[in-house]
Amino acid sequence: MLALSIKRLVIGSERLSLAMDWQKRESCFLFGDGAGAVLIEASDHQSGLLASKISCVPDSRECLRLPGWGLTPEHFTEDFFISLDFEGQEIFKSAVKGMSDAINDVLEKENLSAEDIDLFIPHQANIRIIQTLAKRLNFPMEKVVVAIDEYANTSAASIPLALCDALEEGRIKPGMKILTATFGAGLTCGAGVIHWGDRVEPLAVSDAAVADYEGTVFDLMADSFVHYGVDAKHLLSKDSAKR
Repeated sequence: MLALSIKRLVIGSERLSLAMDWQKRESCFLFGDGAGAVLIEASDHQSGLLASKISCVPDSRECLRLPGWGLTPEHFTEDFFISLDFEGQEIFKSAVKGMSDAINDVLEKENLSAEDIDLFIPHQANIRIIQTLAKRLNFPMEKVVVAIDEYANTSAASIPLALCDALEEGRIKPGMKILTATFGAGLTCGAGVIHWGDRVEPLAVSDAAVADYEGTVFDLMADSFVHYGVDAKHLLSKDSAKR
């Protein structure tokens, strides 16, 4: 018997607003801040993460990278901020190939096919990447969880957020086999197969609530603009002038 008292908290969070070039209107709005968490408990039943794969796509590290990421605020320089002058088509091809290879690896480990998967929760970076990946795997979009239209690309938080949405919408049923796949800077990629347990209802619901907010998005994200060295009022005036 396993020690059922063993618990692990897994958190996926991202605050990409600190790394955005807020003067690049063509790209800064594609990303969002978010966080999600999962509490994992040991079990005697065959459930949870059955197989996983983490790897890198060769010769692709220049496609998408965060120079200087992880520096403390006093060390921030202009090189810290995310470089979005990447080759979109290269990222697209590498992301689809990397996730496809990782998915094939975990399915093979568990002797499964795409038909055996009940729900697919991919990284929420780009709807075209999600659609192309699903088509490549011959996986119907009806079984794919899409949340990018709600939260934008929240990077490490995207799968936890999509998973929570799927639970709240009743899309996850007891005993389901759920496939996940992701990619990120590096280019790193990975996939996992989850065998969901019996419980799909929360044990409790928090009564915590987000306080009402009367300010603008520029007020809310003022500290992110400060990190970038841009005055929010300057951005607001530029935005108004273009209208």
